[in-house]
Amino acid sequence: MKTYFTFLERNKLFTFVNVAGLSISLMFVLLIANMVTRQLTVEKGQRDADRTFVLTNGQFANAHYLIGEKLQSRYPEVEDWCSYTPGYVQYTLIEEKPVNIKLLTTRKNFFEFFSYKLIEGNPEQVLLSNTSIVLTRSCANMLFGGHPALGKTLHFPGINDQTFTVTGIMEDFNNAIIPDNIQAIIPYENTEYINGTISIKDDRMSNATSAMVFIRCPKGVDPNEKAKDVSAYLKEIWWFGGKPVSFIPLRDFYFATNVDCVLPMEQYDITMVWIILTAGVLILLMAVFNYISMSVAQTSYRAKEMATRRLLGSSRPDIFWRMIAESALLTFTAFLIGFLLAKAAEPIAMDLLQVKLDLIGDLTIGTLLIYIAFILLLSYLSGFIPATILSNYSPLDVVKGTFRRKTKTIYLRILNIVQNGLTIAMLTCALFLSVQLYRILHEPLGYTYGNILALTPAGENETLLAFRNEALKLPFVKRICFTQGTPRDGGNNNTMNVPIQGSTKSMSFQCFIADSSFIDMFGIQITQDYQLTNDDGAWMVSENALKEMPGITNYVPNTREGKRGFYISGVFKDFHIRSVMDSQRPLRIQIRDVKDVHPWEILIETNDGDLADYQQQLNTLYESFVKDIPYKSRWYHNQMRDQYKHLFRMNKLIGIFTGAAFLISLLGLTAMSIYFIAQRKRDMAIRKVFGSSPLEEQKRLMSFSLHSIGISLLVALPLAITGVRSINNIIEYESTFPWWVPIASVLIVSLISLVSVYLISRKATRENPVENLKTE
Repeated sequence: MKTYFTFLERNKLFTFVNVAGLSISLMFVLLIANMVTRQLTVEKGQRDADRTFVLTNGQFANAHYLIGEKLQSRYPEVEDWCSYTPGYVQYTLIEEKPVNIKLLTTRKNFFEFFSYKLIEGNPEQVLLSNTSIVLTRSCANMLFGGHPALGKTLHFPGINDQTFTVTGIMEDFNNAIIPDNIQAIIPYENTEYINGTISIKDDRMSNATSAMVFIRCPKGVDPNEKAKDVSAYLKEIWWFGGKPVSFIPLRDFYFATNVDCVLPMEQYDITMVWIILTAGVLILLMAVFNYISMSVAQTSYRAKEMATRRLLGSSRPDIFWRMIAESALLTFTAFLIGFLLAKAAEPIAMDLLQVKLDLIGDLTIGTLLIYIAFILLLSYLSGFIPATILSNYSPLDVVKGTFRRKTKTIYLRILNIVQNGLTIAMLTCALFLSVQLYRILHEPLGYTYGNILALTPAGENETLLAFRNEALKLPFVKRICFTQGTPRDGGNNNTMNVPIQGSTKSMSFQCFIADSSFIDMFGIQITQDYQLTNDDGAWMVSENALKEMPGITNYVPNTREGKRGFYISGVFKDFHIRSVMDSQRPLRIQIRDVKDVHPWEILIETNDGDLADYQQQLNTLYESFVKDIPYKSRWYHNQMRDQYKHLFRMNKLIGIFTGAAFLISLLGLTAMSIYFIAQRKRDMAIRKVFGSSPLEEQKRLMSFSLHSIGISLLVALPLAITGVRSINNIIEYESTFPWWVPIASVLIVSLISLVSVYLISRKATRENPVENLKTE
């Protein structure tokens, strides 16, 4: 290998380009491989995952806790069931200081039904008492500083002022459908103190989407065979029943994004997985193409060395495998650098992909063997073409100086065409997503808003009203609203059975309860006002809601047992809830006196100015009223951006992939240009002797590059169409395709390619022709 190291030292550009290109691409590949592997193995530790199913009711992957109990009592196919609700945040006092903990409330058989690992505690007993609590390892360390936690007590003022005893410690949730930010588990019986609408004691099961319901069936039993009967049964016993029922296998649920999950559960779009995987493979292929291109470009410089070896007795296979070994050495070095880069970029990748990655934690003997096999395969693929070229040519061709002229550029040109095609396709996707994101962010919502600071309630209503009175005295505060729901979060859902023209229609309203400042704060346009008040049980309805109830003008009846209808106090123009990508829903607004609104958020509208200073002043004032109770303070416009954060992440991700593709493609173009120029130095010299100018020679080289880009459109077109369709499937936003995007992509790639070729060829086209003719 001594001669190879000498070659690398003398050809520093070759070494840098190949090691850098391969290392960067392998960084992407390692991160993406870890991501895809983890996504495809979610809940792999569940011993009964193949016979555990999630109940879905209509469009929702949620039901009421008691549905599991009712299904088991009726259907012998249900061997066992479990239910839980994730995401409730409660605070406990540690050394008199409040600490927030994110809870999972679950049926007491949780650790028997699922295989989540307990570090301490008995799975059959850890949740027997209503005041039992199981902490994750990280939560126990946070609360007790690494000291033994079992048997310790935690006081929760917000859960009926109860004291819980730590009965178990479990491993943190990892690669599961349960979010990994869940820190503790308590029995479901406590929900009546957290949220009465989802209580086990509510026999009417009012909150229809308050829990995840899981059933386990004997091996070989498919509960979907009874889906129609289950649907009919639920219609008999439950106001929300009658909708199509299906049972999704536990692992499949992770990718079942076509089913709405109103609870904070881990799900991922399988299309996104394949897009990211495809991008990673394409970037790796481009880096391999670069290595091949640069190696082929350098064959003429190593030809004398290999010819000498042949003349001294080395066989063709010896030369071939020597080149493969050199490729393996360079690939292994690039892999090590790529692994270090991937580990450094892991936090950034987790934020972009919104998944947990763990390159070190996921290292096993099996993973190492896969890495070794991958390096060997990559080494062979990368070194095959240059090894074949150098081992197949006769040493006499090299000695006579005809080797350089016999070696053609067909390999390099094909590789460059493919690279250009991939780059154009990826740039088209990146520009298309950017245009779509711009359109989404600038589409009218049907309502307006200014500088609105949202505070979470952190005290009793009297305390909040006292804060409101003081905050209104600040000169920069325009208005304050107490509200249950905002257009951003969609408010609360209320489903009614409305008799319309001889039949009953299920109407699903999104409801907002607020004081009168809500209307002005969000610029909601009232088209009809009937002057009814909340005392009349009246609500304003949206124009869309009224259209869906033909014949109803002043009173909306409800045939659901135990429920009543409402009077219509007015009509307002429709507006989008959540984001413009959500479908239009029937809306209701009820205006109450501020003291009668128990707010989910306190909205404070301010004048234009130093918003950071305004927020600081309001936070300080708020803290003087709520003391040490935790709360959140965020601007509404930042909350709205969060509605589209997955699009921003995807846009950034595709942008990064496109940037990497550009870089690798340029390196490949450099390799092809260097080799192409080296091949034609003699021809250029002869033409220049007969009167050709440097400018004409440069035009000839640039024309060759432009022609290659034209051919690369055959590669780019199908890839771009596939990519754009995949993006449309993910963002679900209908709009016309911007025709200029693919044209702009081609022009950008063409311009960069032409500029690169021009800069690379300037020196060669200006050389004295005599210098090149002397070497022939």
